[in-house]
Amino acid sequence: MRVTFLTHYYPPEVGAPQARISTLARLLAERGMQVTIHAPPPHYPHGRVPAPYRGLAFRTERQGSVAVLRSPVLAAPNRGFARRLVDHASFAASALATGAVAGPADVVVAESPPLFLAAAAGPYARLARAALVLNVADRWPASAVELGALRSRSAIRAAEALERACYRRADAITVPTEGLAAELGALPEARGKVLRLGPAVDTERFRPSPPRAGTGPLRILYAGTIGLAQGVETLVEAVRIVGPDAELWVAGDGAEAPALHQRLAREPAANVRLLGSVPHAEVPRLYEAADVGAVLLRDRPIFQRALPTKLLEGMAAGRPLLLSASGESARLVEAAGAGLVVPPEDAGALAGAIRRLNSMLASLPELGAAGRAHVQRRYDWRPVVEAWQELLEAVAAHAPNSPRASFLSPMSRGLRRQARP
Repeated sequence: MRVTFLTHYYPPEVGAPQARISTLARLLAERGMQVTIHAPPPHYPHGRVPAPYRGLAFRTERQGSVAVLRSPVLAAPNRGFARRLVDHASFAASALATGAVAGPADVVVAESPPLFLAAAAGPYARLARAALVLNVADRWPASAVELGALRSRSAIRAAEALERACYRRADAITVPTEGLAAELGALPEARGKVLRLGPAVDTERFRPSPPRAGTGPLRILYAGTIGLAQGVETLVEAVRIVGPDAELWVAGDGAEAPALHQRLAREPAANVRLLGSVPHAEVPRLYEAADVGAVLLRDRPIFQRALPTKLLEGMAAGRPLLLSASGESARLVEAAGAGLVVPPEDAGALAGAIRRLNSMLASLPELGAAGRAHVQRRYDWRPVVEAWQELLEAVAAHAPNSPRASFLSPMSRGLRRQARP
């Protein structure tokens, strides 16, 4: 079976989408599928294309058992809304122009966001004579509107119309969370097509090590995107409030990273270390050196249904979590007994939680073990990739754009039982 993933993000870039898609591609290839990735040259988040990829109209490579095709992009840093739109639109156009090189496929799996790539996926799948699965990791333009990145009413209306057209064209729509499944499933254009697949974490990559000996300050690790959705500055402020009893390591990059660097240059903090972008393979080692994993989401309605990958990775690493969020992620941590949960964007509440963790050092291994056990039961990759294989085979067996409810409904019931927290 031939599967092509159409994605704007892929290794050697570092980030949650890159790790998720590359893991899924590798595991499907191990199950005998012929997997191709169609992506731009690596350039996220700094907007610079590395030397081996510069000046090429098209490039092919292999990453293990997966074929990777690279089409040109007008690369822009992950900051500045207009420039990012040009970046997204340019790859969507170049992917369509070079799609014939990828050859025919049985199924195209397209990632959204970016929304322009989701829109290009329809004609791309037709050219490949393939069915189309749209994986919606985050809903756009709703996220951009709630974060204040998109304000023009006419632009919002146009983006919403484009979003609905993408759902209408898709043969199946996959989402990572229950909240997103319910939200999209209520839309006429998506009704009967939506399945929750994932999220998942490769628990084998994270081998829990014994906790640190307890010497020195409580070491908190934030490993992930420093973007508009996270509000990492709230965690920095909380650690400032606590003082020398806590130490924060921040591993990552993103749209808000320059502002964070500038703030710490103006107001240095001896107990905050910015490690920059770290290869995904190094994240388990960072957790081994930490006492606690931190996860943050801003106080926006759209994040009520978010489950960040870093949350599952921290739990898989056997480290207790310090979660500043509400909604689905908060319910998961509380149900697992995996750490402390405080309201989003509240530095004072975060500082209080850090002090509490410092006062209960003997209990931290128990919290970490509970989190790891929970993700092993509920969020391991093995059942998720089995569900993906089942979906891809079912979609490929039907003509594109035929009614899906008849064969997706039984699968939806089984997957809901499997993925229920």
